Amino acid sequence: MIAISMFKSPSKTTLFLALYSLLSYFLFLLASIPAQQIWQFIPPQNKTHLQISNIEGSLWSGQISNLQVNRLPLGQLNWNLKLLPLLLGQIELDTKIQGPLGKLQSHLALSTDGRLQATELSGRIPAEALNPYTLPATLGGEISLKIQKLLFHNKQKLQLEGEIRWRNASISMLQTVELGNVQLLGKVLGDGSIVRITNEKSALGIEGSIKLDATGRYNVRLALMNRDSSRKDIRTLLQMLGRADATGKVHIQRQGQLQLGF
Repeated sequence: MIAISMFKSPSKTTLFLALYSLLSYFLFLLASIPAQQIWQFIPPQNKTHLQISNIEGSLWSGQISNLQVNRLPLGQLNWNLKLLPLLLGQIELDTKIQGPLGKLQSHLALSTDGRLQATELSGRIPAEALNPYTLPATLGGEISLKIQKLLFHNKQKLQLEGEIRWRNASISMLQTVELGNVQLLGKVLGDGSIVRITNEKSALGIEGSIKLDATGRYNVRLALMNRDSSRKDIRTLLQMLGRADATGKVHIQRQGQLQLGF
C-alpha cells in the first residue's frame, strides 16, 4: 500500500499543461513547414487537374500566386488551414481567390479519396471574364454567387445547393440580346443536381432547368417567350430559334458533358 501511494495520478492541471504543450508544439510544426509541402497532401487523382506556381508562406497559412484548375486561371489563392479536421485525417481550408474571375471565398474540405466539398462559397464575377470560354458569344453583366454546398466526388456525386444571380445579363453574337436579371437556383437531386432558371426585367422571358448527373452529364431544357408584343426583334429571334407552341413559347433542349476540373 505504501508503494502504491507513492505514485499518484497526475492532476487535472498537469494533464492540461501537458496537452497544451503538445498542441503548442504541433502548431509550431505546422507554422514552420513550408507551404510547398501542401502539394504532398493533395490526392494524386486531383493533381493532374491543377497547375500552381509561386507558393509562399507556411502549411498553416500560405499563398499561391497563380492557380489554374483544368487550365482555367483563378489567380491568387490565400488559405488558412483548420487544425481539428487535420487531426482527423481531412484537409479543411478557409480560402480567398482574387484573379481574372473576380473575388471568391469559400471553406474547402478535401478527403484522401478525392472527395471535394466547398461550402459558404460566395463572390462576384464580371461576366466578360468568362468570354474566353463562351466564344463566339460574348457575355455582359455581373454574376454573384451564394453557394451553400458544392460537392464533387469523381463519377459518384456532383451536387450543388445555392443561388447564382446574373444581373444586367446580355449575350452578344450577331446582335446583343438583353436578358435582364437571371436567377439560377441549385438543389440536390439524387447523386446529381437540378438548377432552375428564371429571369425578370427583360422582354425575352426565360424559364427552365439544367440537370447534372454524377458523371458531369447535363441536360438543358429551356422555354423562351416574348413578354413585349411590340418587340419585333424578340419575335424575330424566337422564330429563328424554333417554332412556338400554343402558348407562344419556344422550347430548346441540349445535352452534353462537362469537363470536370477536380
